[in-house]
Amino acid sequence: MKCSEMIKHYEQRLLNDLRSDHKPEGILSDVRASMGELAYVKGNPLSKTEIMLQIDVFYYGGAPAGFILPLALPAVLQISLPCYLLGLTDSYGGYLKNTLINPIRNPWVFPTFVGGITFIGIWNYNINIPPVAALFPLFISGDLVFIYYSAVGGVNYFGIVRVRCSNVAYGTFLHSFVSDLITISTLRYSVPIANINQFVNPFIFGYQTLFGKITTNTVDPRMYITPKDFQQQVCDIPIHLPIDKALMLGFQIEFNCVNSTMILFVEKVEPLTYKR
Repeated sequence: MKCSEMIKHYEQRLLNDLRSDHKPEGILSDVRASMGELAYVKGNPLSKTEIMLQIDVFYYGGAPAGFILPLALPAVLQISLPCYLLGLTDSYGGYLKNTLINPIRNPWVFPTFVGGITFIGIWNYNINIPPVAALFPLFISGDLVFIYYSAVGGVNYFGIVRVRCSNVAYGTFLHSFVSDLITISTLRYSVPIANINQFVNPFIFGYQTLFGKITTNTVDPRMYITPKDFQQQVCDIPIHLPIDKALMLGFQIEFNCVNSTMILFVEKVEPLTYKR
């Protein structure tokens, strides 16, 4: 067999393998390993993929205005701020339903500026005008941003919650739920050792139908931390959870827990529609 014929022969075998629903375990294993979460094809679920979300909180305000530490906030503002994750459908409504099941605590509010612009969304997609220019360096394109506002004693204060995805832009990750069903096997939530009191705040999962009906369920992170665990600031929740565009997650962040990490261990990714 000539060299050119041999190459065509292997190309045809590979093409047949790709077209077939039955694929030997070894075939394309290197491709799956290289492509990460994009590796899923029919009959070959992901074996291990992690999506990491970094959640940071910043405070800005006072006189003169600048970045301040949590303990420098007025006592009335030393309360938790909500964070809203997933929920692609709800994000188009400004997280209207998520704020109902996981409300913003008074005196913090979402600020509304001239023209009805509310500062909540994906940076450089539907949000790019912060209340003060000093906040620009906090964000990169694709970050999920929530800015809360309060005026205490005639002074303006802002509480900023920023969600950043280490794999891709968070906005890209969120938009993937248009076409994909992502099933996770474990949710790992980590906080600084000085902020383990953050675990008193439950995770509130909600599912919204097209007609606005919501069903909710609550998970207490403290139930998944036992005395035998080596790291008390890490909570591993074994949860077999399919995530689509209608599933949303909300929780409160203690005022002094300025950084935390959430890792989603992906079991598989399935296209919601048949792809020709």
